[in-house]
Formats: sequence, C-alpha cells, structure tokens
Amino acid sequence: MDQSRLSENNLISDWAPLICDLSNQGYSVAIGIFNAEGRLLEANPALCYFLDADRIQLEPKNFFINPEFSFFLSDKNEELVFEGLMTVGNYADVSYVLQSRVFRRNDRILVYAEADVPNLFEENKKMSVLNQEVNNLQRQLIKEKKNLQTTLAELKETQQMLIHSEKMNAMGKLVAGVAHELNNPIAFVYSNLFSLDKYVAEVFDAIRQIEHQVESVGNQELNETIVQLREKNDLDYLEEDISDMTKESKVGIERVKTIVEDLRRFSRLDESDIKQVDLIENIRSTISIARAEISKKNIDFQFTSPEGLTIECFPGQLNQAILNVLINAVQAVDDGGQVCLSVTNDENNVFISVKDNGNGIPEEIKSRIFEPFFTTKPVGSGTGLGLSITYKIIHDLHNGKIEVHSEAGSGTVFKLVVPSKQVV
Repeated sequence: MDQSRLSENNLISDWAPLICDLSNQGYSVAIGIFNAEGRLLEANPALCYFLDADRIQLEPKNFFINPEFSFFLSDKNEELVFEGLMTVGNYADVSYVLQSRVFRRNDRILVYAEADVPNLFEENKKMSVLNQEVNNLQRQLIKEKKNLQTTLAELKETQQMLIHSEKMNAMGKLVAGVAHELNNPIAFVYSNLFSLDKYVAEVFDAIRQIEHQVESVGNQELNETIVQLREKNDLDYLEEDISDMTKESKVGIERVKTIVEDLRRFSRLDESDIKQVDLIENIRSTISIARAEISKKNIDFQFTSPEGLTIECFPGQLNQAILNVLINAVQAVDDGGQVCLSVTNDENNVFISVKDNGNGIPEEIKSRIFEPFFTTKPVGSGTGLGLSITYKIIHDLHNGKIEVHSEAGSGTVFKLVVPSKQVV
C-alpha cells in the first residue's frame, strides 16, 4: 500500500461518531468515503459489493448513475448534500436502487446507503399494465401446474387399481384426453409468453425513442419531467424484472411440458399390446417420475445401463413394475442413503437390478412380500399392492421372474429378469 493510502487509513475515524449514529438507524448498511475527485478512499464490504470493488484496490467497476458523483460537489453550505433513492450500476446489466444519504466535509464525501428491500418494494409498489399481465400469466401457470399435479396423482392411483382388471385400453384413452387438454393451455401460454416478451421490448424501445426525441427538442423543463417520470416509475428496474419473469415463466412451462411427456412415455397406456421399445428410454422416464421421491431424501442415486436396449414387452406395465421396485428402495433407505439401478442383458434375457443400502428385509416376512395388501408401512402410508402388482407383471405377463437378496441391516437387491422376446 503506497504512502498516500497509509495516510488515509485513519480517514474513517474523523467520521466515526456520525457513522456509528447512522449504523444504528438501519440494516444492510453500505458506507464509503470518497475524495473530491471521486476516488474511493475507504469502504465497508456492502459498498464494495454494490460498486463491484476489491476491498484492497478500491477500484469500482460500477458507479453512481443517479445522481452522478458531481452532484455531491455542488456549492452547498449544508453538510447533508443528498438524501433519497440512489441508483448504482454500470448502465448495462447491473443496477441497484438504494435509500441513501450523502454528506460532505471539505474535500471528503461520505456515502451512506441502506439496501432496505421492504421499503424499496413499497416505493415500487405501483405496477404498470404490462407487469399486471405478466402476473396474470404467472397465476395462470400456477393454476395449470396444480391441475397437472392433481391429474398425475389421480392417474397413478387409478392405474394401480385397474391393472388387475385388464382395463388398460380404457385408461389409455383417458390419459390421451387429459394430455390433449393439458397441451392446449400449455401451448397458448407458452406462445403468449414469447409474444409478451416481444411486445414488452417494443414498448420500452418506443419509450427510449420518445425520450430521445424530447431530448433533441432541447426543452429543459420537459427533459426534467421525463427523467422524473422514469425515476418515479423505475422503468429501468421494470424492464429488467419483466424480462426475468418471462424467462422464468418459459422455463416453468418447459418443465411442465417435460412432465407431461415423461408421463405419456412412462404410462404408455395406449400400448396395451406387446411392443418393441427402447428399454433404457422407458427406464429414464420412470426415473424422472420418481425423481421427486429421490430428491426428498437427498439420496445418492446411480443408474448404469447400455446406451440402448430394444426388447419386446408390455411397455406401460413394465414401467409400472420398475417404478414400484424403485420407490420401495427409495423408501427403504435413510436420508443420504444410496440406491443403484442397473440394466444388463445376455442373449435371451434382460436383468434390471435395484439395490439399496437400507435396513434389509427381516427373514420372517420375506415369504410374504408379494402377498396382496401385505405392508409393513403405517396405516394410511401404503396399500400393500406395489410388489404384488410387480410380481404379476413380471411373472404372469412377461414370463419372467423376480429374485430377491436381502439380509437384515445389509440392504436389499431386487432383480427383475425379463425375456428379451415374448412368446405370444
């Protein structure tokens, strides 16, 4: 540090009483001292963050946008030279609006700013018509998402009850109708978001053109009015925030579309006959359906398989069997546990293994795990049909078998053995 910096290290002590008093009045406080040339002499971490400055070098990348630093050097006798909302940023992608007070003593400027978010929200509470439209779209998206979640829950429950009664074709029509009805509102909301993004950009571009025309006229009073209106309505913030909200809404819609597609691929209820399918693609959609349960317990989940593996099977039913075993494994481990799903094959069979490091299956109940309605879960937590349905799908429908290896305290391995080709 050079000699001039050393001599300035004690500058903040001259302001100590005032800084202490100001610090007691708010929170998220940013404080810094500048000289008359605008050089940053001292700053606390908060101001360094807003100015994008290294605490050692003190060379800000951001600067005072409104008011500019020169405003603080105006010929005023008062110690308090500014009080109100201050904008700090770089005119590009960074902009902070802070409740600020600026003081001057001789050739030293003290900047005190509070990032008081609740107050800022109150200051910007008046929303434009465009913001209201975006909010309406977001509310509609939330409503559609809730409807989708309800529909998914109903479909899973109905599928479990109907798998015994050979009503898969009727169920397939139901899913097709629901998917069609969901795709329509998703499609127009998604399309409207792109149109809204375009229109918002055009509106703000028109505002900038109007401001440029007014500025070229040279009417100082009108120019000041335009500037005040921009600041009062915080148009810079609104433009950025609207853009962010439309982007987030697009991401949300895309996630909903992915969920619908994964549900369609997973259930394949419109394919009740034997089909040739890519087993790995089907298992990935099954994992996607189970992802929420896996995430809840922070499980270390691993999936290993060939790149592609085509087999003959009943796609919807096989997916259901894999899901049942996978969910059982997830529920068997503690938070932070491990579940491994692997797929291998030989000339005649495919082997789907689900391994967990849970507590294992006690010896006294191993013979009962495939019995209908048998469960070790608390009342209301399970139907006892999952493994029973899985057994019927693998053994009866696909002419395969299920191997179970488990020891109490050492985890469990379920291996589903499915023939690569089905004999009609």
